[in-house]
Amino acid sequence: MRRLFGWVAVFLLCCAYLPAQQVENFCEGAANCIPDRMEVIFDSTGNSALTLADGQASFDVTVQTVTESVGVQGWSYGLAHDGGAFSIADSACDGAGLDYLCGTDAQAALVNPFFNVSTRVGAAQNSPEGFISAVVLSFIAPATLTAGGQSNSLAKLTYNVDAVPGASSLIRLADDELSNNGPTVALNITVAGEAKLPETLVHAEVSPPGAAAEDCANGVDDDGDGDVDCDDADCADAANCEVVPVGDYGFSFGTDGDGQTVINMSNAAPALAFQLGVSVGEDTVSFSGALGTDANRLVELLITDSRGGSHDVGNGLTVGAAAAAPGEINGIVRGSAIAGFEGGDFLAFDLDPVVGGPGFFVGYVSDLDDDANQIPATADGASNQILTVTAEAPPLPVEDFFRGDADGNGRINVADAVLIIQIVVGNLNAVYNCPDALDANDDGSANIADAVPVLRWVFQRGAALPAPFLGCGADPTDDDLGCEESSATCAAG
Repeated sequence: MRRLFGWVAVFLLCCAYLPAQQVENFCEGAANCIPDRMEVIFDSTGNSALTLADGQASFDVTVQTVTESVGVQGWSYGLAHDGGAFSIADSACDGAGLDYLCGTDAQAALVNPFFNVSTRVGAAQNSPEGFISAVVLSFIAPATLTAGGQSNSLAKLTYNVDAVPGASSLIRLADDELSNNGPTVALNITVAGEAKLPETLVHAEVSPPGAAAEDCANGVDDDGDGDVDCDDADCADAANCEVVPVGDYGFSFGTDGDGQTVINMSNAAPALAFQLGVSVGEDTVSFSGALGTDANRLVELLITDSRGGSHDVGNGLTVGAAAAAPGEINGIVRGSAIAGFEGGDFLAFDLDPVVGGPGFFVGYVSDLDDDANQIPATADGASNQILTVTAEAPPLPVEDFFRGDADGNGRINVADAVLIIQIVVGNLNAVYNCPDALDANDDGSANIADAVPVLRWVFQRGAALPAPFLGCGADPTDDDLGCEESSATCAAG
């Protein structure tokens, strides 16, 4: 069993005033994570929160990046919204390939020949409602955004208010969710020819006119009085805000719709934290309080409620029966009950504990940034899905390919760069089923950044692409792309 120690830490430093659901810690700890921030702001306020006025028919939005990295050459992202409440107006730009870019810092940085696909998507594009944008500032010239913490505008949009939303609604930066009749568009930033991920996303929140009533269990200051959930006097009589005595706390195993093993938690009062261990046998998994880093750091079975009360096996906590082993465990993923707290909580796990293994242990705290995040209380017989246990997926099929040869003709030229971009933004279908061939920089992801090393090789005496290059072969890099079909050139030998 491989050792994996996963951490999700707090990040709200510069944006601590925003509601938790507006700020997303997107990539902390990933190898390709950069300190840049992508955010959606309202032009009328300059921030990411807007309360609609009575009768307001539209509002303007700017997508921008706070650019810390030197050498930002392009980007791609999706922008999702509630299609029942809002629609995106036509671009105010006057052609020349500038849709939704005119008046932005992105437009100022463009140098011909550049690439821009920025367009509305929806049911007609086999996509959720929203907007996608994929931009390369120049195919040839060294065009980049201003770095050093500069705010650079990437697109400007006008949203029509078709129906006033009944509650606050997000205009949300989206990764691999929206498409234009093709693959979903990934959210990334191209830096010096490589696809990188912004550390932080800031989504925009639109609220209806007037003050909303306080929802006592959503971790949000709904009525704007500075008090959240049970700290608000309006929630004094709410069932989830009552002090609940010890009892009806526990862990159990289950399965989700994909057949994966999940861990559920029952908690009669809202909970702030839990810790648990799972012993893995040859055929079964079972809960255990005897796993840990050493004899002094054993992780007991424990739930901490919102009033600071601890519930362990000797104090009202129960554990469910053993379950079938899910296979070779390779990760722990947030369950639905805690998925919305990412960015302001703490999750850590160890898949190869020194003491008590084989198995794993997990520690979780829901609220480290004072956003009043709480795991909601459960009624009799109900439970919260807190974790999903993931197992090794079968290896992807391996076929020979020629890296960067998107059209499969055995040659590298400008046509391959153009085709790579058109495929990944959904304008064209792939010539053959081999995402590895599109991954020109071999970073494990096919995106618009892969056009840059192809163009550099052809026109700027750039470095050779990673193997297999200038010939066919298998990918020496272990990534998630795979190649299920060789081009006609590679198949012919």
